[in-house]
Amino acid sequence: MPHLTDLVRAAVERNPGRRVLVYCAGLETLDELEAAAGTGRCRVLDLDGDLTGAPSPEESVAEVLLLAQTPTDVRRAASMQALLPSSSRTVVAVAETPHWYTAPVLSPTPAHRWRALTELRVHRAGASTWVVDARFSKPAPAGRTLAATARAFAGYRLDVVAAPVAGLAGPGAAHWRPGDPNAAPADVAGPVPDRFGARGGDLVLRTTDSDPEPWEGEEIPVERPLAELVSWERLGRPGGEEILRNGLADLSDPRAVPPVDDRSVNPMGFVTVPALDMADLSLDSDRWAITCEGRTLTRFAASGCVTDVDVSRIRQVRGVRVDWGRSHTGPVAALRVVTGLAAAGVPLVCDAVPAWAGALGEELTRLLTSVPEAGLADDLEREEHSIRLRREALRTHGVRTRWEQLGAPSAPAPLTSVLLATRRPEMVGFALEQVGRQRGAELEVILALHGVPAGHPEVASALASFDRPVTVFEAEGRTVFGAVLNEAAARASGSYLLKMDDDDWYGPDFLSDLILAHSYSGAEVVGTVPEFVYLASIGVTVHREQITEQITNFIAGGTIFAERSAFEAVGGFRPLPGTIDAQFQHAVQAAGGQIYRTHGLGYILRRGNVTGHTWREPIGTFLRRNKRQWRGFRPNALMELPVEAS
Repeated sequence: MPHLTDLVRAAVERNPGRRVLVYCAGLETLDELEAAAGTGRCRVLDLDGDLTGAPSPEESVAEVLLLAQTPTDVRRAASMQALLPSSSRTVVAVAETPHWYTAPVLSPTPAHRWRALTELRVHRAGASTWVVDARFSKPAPAGRTLAATARAFAGYRLDVVAAPVAGLAGPGAAHWRPGDPNAAPADVAGPVPDRFGARGGDLVLRTTDSDPEPWEGEEIPVERPLAELVSWERLGRPGGEEILRNGLADLSDPRAVPPVDDRSVNPMGFVTVPALDMADLSLDSDRWAITCEGRTLTRFAASGCVTDVDVSRIRQVRGVRVDWGRSHTGPVAALRVVTGLAAAGVPLVCDAVPAWAGALGEELTRLLTSVPEAGLADDLEREEHSIRLRREALRTHGVRTRWEQLGAPSAPAPLTSVLLATRRPEMVGFALEQVGRQRGAELEVILALHGVPAGHPEVASALASFDRPVTVFEAEGRTVFGAVLNEAAARASGSYLLKMDDDDWYGPDFLSDLILAHSYSGAEVVGTVPEFVYLASIGVTVHREQITEQITNFIAGGTIFAERSAFEAVGGFRPLPGTIDAQFQHAVQAAGGQIYRTHGLGYILRRGNVTGHTWREPIGTFLRRNKRQWRGFRPNALMELPVEAS
């Protein structure tokens, strides 16, 4: 960590005789930093460790440094930002970042809290180290700069977990609530400090040993074991079995495992055509590591916390064989590694899952053994397996889900309004059938009949057999398409809007996958590309080469999923007869919004006569850059549709 030690030395040199505090997150050892700090008034503290006796956040010091190994570690540190004191200079440095991360340029919001800022510098120190250096005219809370840096790495989205305020007490408690600057840190014995005249936390989580101190607050904390308490070494001592029996670490329950930071460790950056062969997750000294072709690609932290950097290092492997026989530092840490890799969509396989790994959950356990290693040789089957793994891991082991499992109130499912405009009464039944297939999401349909009477027999028949909420209105035939969709949006009541086409196929998890991608990407608009296209005129299905799971400029018009607030902010669709999808996406990006492209395995574009489409690409466009093609209608397995040979 040469760049980090240089930062510490520089801080000590420019503050002779004054207090400098160095907070760390995710670093394997602090020895080099402590040596750089010297024996003067510079102190090094581990935010993942015991902070008893740490300086009060009410104090002021000359300078605060926050040194983290990865952006994932910065997000975890941000949950402890309320513990940092004020300083006239705050430096946040991240030793390693994935290649797709851009510069963490801070957005100083809310503005009135940044009036003392006099200088802000963001720069690289080495190939992958980012440094944020903020100076103030008077001492300002250092945690504010830390939280803003975490937001900058996350694309400036609102960086908070939608649940009651979480109280965090004990060493490593932030592992249970990463990326939440609204969290309320507390002493290990409590209580959670009051906040604006009210109790500081609604649900308190405390990490403890087997003989915890009495809790001084009014709350009854949810108690979870310290990491060292559930290490193989500790469990192997006399009395170790009692730790598992007393409920503090029930390895059959997902609540025994800290959640995956799903806004940091997720499918972003998934590679559909990997360059490397199979890799192994096996023991390297006392840690699990992933090795491939004789090289160690990454070695996991003792805690089992998987980071975005770990994931980026292994994106090019075809799959990972899990060696449970010689697992990580302890059972909980091992489960963290597996759930983190699964949430990232890393294709994992194993022959059997040990009985002690029940906290994975039944479905994730089944998926790990559902595909043989040979099945990953096919790129499409590999991606199908990846998508099934990531869905289950993110929905079972994500932060929000874990806190609901621990006792936080469940968030209401958001309502999505499907905007469906058509000029073809004969397609209404098919289109509503595609909407009706959607599962795992709350929806309503706004059916815009564009020059078609609502009493048309085919329309009436389709509506009679549709059992989801639907609003029907007639738009005049001369009204341009963009205006028709805006009229539909005006009648919608959902928090999200989804534009669907009347002749394309949609898998049953299409909408729920978009909602999931919106959650982990933070983008205002989400969709996919026409990776699979059925060329109806020649009876051929093509699988096109596309790059997915990334921030992008373009998604298919029939897959546009948008936050209602973003849709309204740009004025909806332009009142044009065509090109409205590209126009809308350009407007969102011009306004500072982001578009995310998720996987394309839940959508098949139907291409017939070009005169029947607003997007009039010739058929030759869809025959180029193909991975493969099939005669007849050939949906992938995730579409859950029958294959029809021509």
